[in-house]
Amino acid sequence: MFTRELRGPLLLVMIATTAALTAPLTAALSSRSTQDVSWLLTSGTGIFDESGRPFNLYGVNMFYGEGQRITLADIQAVKGLGFNAFRVEAYWGLIQPYNETLDGIDAAYLTTGISTPFGHAYLPHPPLDTVVQLAVDEGMYVIICLETTPSYPPPRWAFPLMQNRSWGYDIQSEQEYSAMINGTAAKETTGLVNTWHYIADRYRDVPNVIFELLNEPQVSDTSLAGDDYKRFNEAMISGIETAETRQHLKLVEFLLDDSGEQILDGTEDLNESNVIWATHNYAPMASYDPNGNYWHENFTWHGKNFQTGWGNGTTYVAWSLIRLADKIHSWNKPWMSTEFSKNTTQPYWRDWFNTVLQTMSEYHIAGWIYFCYSSDPTKEVGWNIADSETQQMIMPALSPYLPESSPALNEGSFLLAFISAAVLLSIFLTFHYRKKNAR
Repeated sequence: MFTRELRGPLLLVMIATTAALTAPLTAALSSRSTQDVSWLLTSGTGIFDESGRPFNLYGVNMFYGEGQRITLADIQAVKGLGFNAFRVEAYWGLIQPYNETLDGIDAAYLTTGISTPFGHAYLPHPPLDTVVQLAVDEGMYVIICLETTPSYPPPRWAFPLMQNRSWGYDIQSEQEYSAMINGTAAKETTGLVNTWHYIADRYRDVPNVIFELLNEPQVSDTSLAGDDYKRFNEAMISGIETAETRQHLKLVEFLLDDSGEQILDGTEDLNESNVIWATHNYAPMASYDPNGNYWHENFTWHGKNFQTGWGNGTTYVAWSLIRLADKIHSWNKPWMSTEFSKNTTQPYWRDWFNTVLQTMSEYHIAGWIYFCYSSDPTKEVGWNIADSETQQMIMPALSPYLPESSPALNEGSFLLAFISAAVLLSIFLTFHYRKKNAR
């Protein structure tokens, strides 16, 4: 098992409270998991497969309405459209409902499914094992992102003084994240570390799985984005790596301020390998108007310098992406967008997609995950999979930026493909030689 020095009291608590973990999932999975996809690793600003070939991740977020869940047909449809990955959110409050230790985990969330306790209306995916199995069966990558929001709140044992929650990013959510990041909510942070340790142990031998630490953590104190946030993320990564036999990719999102903007100033890189910095890109959230005014700092785009000040919507969208790319690449780390979209009911949405996708491509993004592939008929962002018209609108914008190749093959699969090609070539040459001699 991969081991490393544990950092800080949070990880010491984790060791002290460790219980017997559920067996790794590999034995129960189809053997295809070790045949059809490669373990992925980062080097500099790129992602590579085991053979050293560059490999980008392109996928969709899976979003479902009440009573609906991911199916094999959905994953097959996503793969058929040219994607090699999909992203699901796992809910901390449902995974670890009892206490902050490993004994506080409800294994049913991963293994058999749960009856959505604590008043939750629905769980938008089947057991996590089933989701991973779908990825394995189709030779795709699945990004598991841990979620805690007012709609899917933290466990009942966490933040006992903060139980009056409502939909949306309210002040209370910011206080909860702030308390974990600044160290005053040590028990809750220990819970997150143990939750990730449990998930990583479950899928430690499955190369299809990628871990995204938290979805859109938000604070009002932007100074927390520095060393505090760095230590917080490194604690969760340590929890993962003490369970791993081989390193999975880990995605880390920027903190959001109280206006929902990603905090770049003061954010510090992590002293970790196989880490990708992830962003969410929806700006500007209002109707996209190329003639509208949006403030931006000085930047260069398509060889032209734009001075600090007010520009139109196009320059603002480009600036918001370029500043992220420059920040992440200055750390020599890969950049991914794990959520991006624009309502197709808004004006100029096609221009928005073109600007975003082109700028991402030009600034060497290592992958993107579109939001979203949806069964919820009320969802405006993304397409409704029950309505072919919305898919026909979205895919022409995305398709030019999708790779033509299938998910990364490991060494064995590449060798098999090479041998198969050699055999076919030999048959062809033999047939051609015999035909020539028969003349």
